[in-house]
Amino acid sequence: MSDDSLLVSQRTDINWNKTGKTGKDNANYGTGKYIDNKGYVKVLRPEHPKSIKGYIYEHRAVMEEYLGRYLENWETVHHINEIKVDNRLDNLFLCTVSEHSAIHREGRKISMKQKDKARAMAKKNKPHLHRRNPARKFPSEKSL
Repeated sequence: MSDDSLLVSQRTDINWNKTGKTGKDNANYGTGKYIDNKGYVKVLRPEHPKSIKGYIYEHRAVMEEYLGRYLENWETVHHINEIKVDNRLDNLFLCTVSEHSAIHREGRKISMKQKDKARAMAKKNKPHLHRRNPARKFPSEKSL
């Protein structure tokens, strides 16, 4: 029987490689970059210790290359002009997580209406903090 009359999976003239081609050898490989669902550029760096499925954020890679070391867990990189795809070194600022949060909160003032809404939501979402019967005392309170 010739190989042409067999099922495709039974053909011996085809090399069935189970691992598949990766990186530049893969037909779907672009440039090793893509923009994720948050709008940040991710680059292919499978050897990086913090890579997820072989990719890391480009702004972190640029900062690491400039510093000549990997970033620490407490370090983060801020985009000065807040354009997530602008990963030029002069647009990046190395800071701590708390400093980064403060940068983004700067100049924002929360109105009383927003505060009241947040309080109401917190109260609604944490019913275990409310007593069902305020007149009823807990056993530990009776002994006091």
